[in-house]
Amino acid sequence: MGKAGSTYDPRSSEPMTAIVRLAVVVVTLALFFGTSFNAFQGHRDIAILMALATPLGLSAWGFARAGHHEPAIALLCCVLITVVTMILLLNPLGVHDVALTAYGGIVLVAAVLLSRRAFVAIVVLTFFAATAAFAADLLGFSRSQIGRFTRWPQYLDFLLITGVFAFLGRFAAEKLFGSLGEAHLAATRDAATGLLNRHAFFDAAAVRLRAAQAQGGQAVLVVADIDAFRRVNLVIGHDAADRMLGEAARRLVLAAGEGECLIGRVGDDEFAVLGLGMPEELMANFARALHDSLNFDHQGVSLRSAAGYSRFPRDAHAIESLMLGAQSGVDASKGRAEGRVSGPADRI
Repeated sequence: MGKAGSTYDPRSSEPMTAIVRLAVVVVTLALFFGTSFNAFQGHRDIAILMALATPLGLSAWGFARAGHHEPAIALLCCVLITVVTMILLLNPLGVHDVALTAYGGIVLVAAVLLSRRAFVAIVVLTFFAATAAFAADLLGFSRSQIGRFTRWPQYLDFLLITGVFAFLGRFAAEKLFGSLGEAHLAATRDAATGLLNRHAFFDAAAVRLRAAQAQGGQAVLVVADIDAFRRVNLVIGHDAADRMLGEAARRLVLAAGEGECLIGRVGDDEFAVLGLGMPEELMANFARALHDSLNFDHQGVSLRSAAGYSRFPRDAHAIESLMLGAQSGVDASKGRAEGRVSGPADRI
């Protein structure tokens, strides 16, 4: 359903969040302890290099906390490519088999955790960096003390083996994510409307609100309740009622427009819309537009609704608190004949 429908991506799921955060922590700690280890060994250049790279791991943690998983992993991969390349140039043992392990691991991580476009970019960058490291070793510009044992066939072996890693890793990832994506789609979408179900809406909204809080952004949560939907269900039947819900969802998505929104069916007769990055002066009009979209006649049946809204961060910071505030607005609106949209100011 475009931007408003919040297309599901299995890489944004809770397990993927845990994997990304673990990867950031492990790499950052590895750089930190690598700094200490090389300093004790007297490898000052390598220790300084790792020390300079460690803060970038902390930057990746910031991306991960905000829910931006791909930028976090892409940043980690770029940092590791740079660190590995410089270490190979400073390493007295040259590139050789170390390049296979280090670059192959980076490519494999990128294959599993990144989108196709980002993966291709990391692979190109990896092969470019590896080519530079091999060329420097062969031409005598590195600190290798065994450079005479390095030959171009070793570079071709590297390309072949790392290419196999990249192909198999990506093939397996796309097959796996394809299967998991279909399963997650069934588990996170409402069958009647195609919108996010309650659990998926709350999870996605919590991630978006954390990101908005980190960036100092604003948001509005609108909850709309269809009047007497149980009676409608009994009168026209479950199949026809599901089609009515589908029409309501379609109108709601159109009313939400092209802005960044999350839309979900959070109850039998209840919809929720989280509008992100919206100025506070536009929130009331946004709520009214969504409410109006759920007042329509379809196939001889009239649907009417009541709506309430709450504002982030002014009224609450957590999605659960925002939901309670918006549902209080719904309850306040139900007693009215007209103007059945209630915000925090209307309940004071």
